[in-house]
Amino acid sequence: MKNLLFYLLQVIVASGILYGYYHLALRNKKFHLYNRFYLLAAMIVSILIPFLNIPVYFTSAATDSSFLLQTITVASTPGSDGVITPVIHAAVEKSSWFTWQSLSYLFYIVIAAIFLIRILFSLKRIRYIIRNNAVEKLKNIYFVNTDEPGTPFSFFRWLFWNRQIELRSEKGEQVFRHELYHIQQKHSRDIIFMEMLM
Repeated sequence: MKNLLFYLLQVIVASGILYGYYHLALRNKKFHLYNRFYLLAAMIVSILIPFLNIPVYFTSAATDSSFLLQTITVASTPGSDGVITPVIHAAVEKSSWFTWQSLSYLFYIVIAAIFLIRILFSLKRIRYIIRNNAVEKLKNIYFVNTDEPGTPFSFFRWLFWNRQIELRSEKGEQVFRHELYHIQQKHSRDIIFMEMLM
C-alpha cells in the first residue's frame, strides 16, 4: 500500500509542477494548439514519471554510514566455524482480507466506477437531448436546438444550442464560433481521453 500511496504522491507532485508551469507561463498566451497538446502531454508525463528509475549516486562516506549497510555487514559476519550465518526473523502474520491494501484497492475500484458511471450518464443525457429535440444538419455538423440546461455545448459533430441565446446577436455569434472551433479541433476526443484517464 505504501508503494501505491507513494506513486499517487509522485503523480500529484509531477502534475502540480507541470500545471503550475502552464498556469504561470502559458495560460494567457495565444498558442491554443500548443497549450492543448501541452496539457494532454502533461497528464501522460505525470503518470509515467514515477516509473522512471533515476539512479542516485552517493559518496563512499554516505554509504559507509548507512544503517542498512552496517546491519548487513554485522548479520553476515562469519561465525566461529567460518560459515556465514544470516539472521532471519520470520514474522507470523494472520492472513485476512481486511487489510489496508485490500481497502485501498476497493476504494480505487469504487472511485473508478463512480467516474465511469458519470461518463455513462453524460452520454445518456446527450442521447436524450438528441432524441427529444429537432436536429438540423448544417454541412457536416448536426445542430440541435434545445432548452436543456447546460447548453450550448458541443460533442463531436453535434452542436447543442440553447434557444434562449439569439444566434444572430453578437454574443450568439461569438459562442457559435467558439463551439464550432471545438468541433473542428475535435476537442471531444480530449475530453473523453481526460475522463478515461481520471
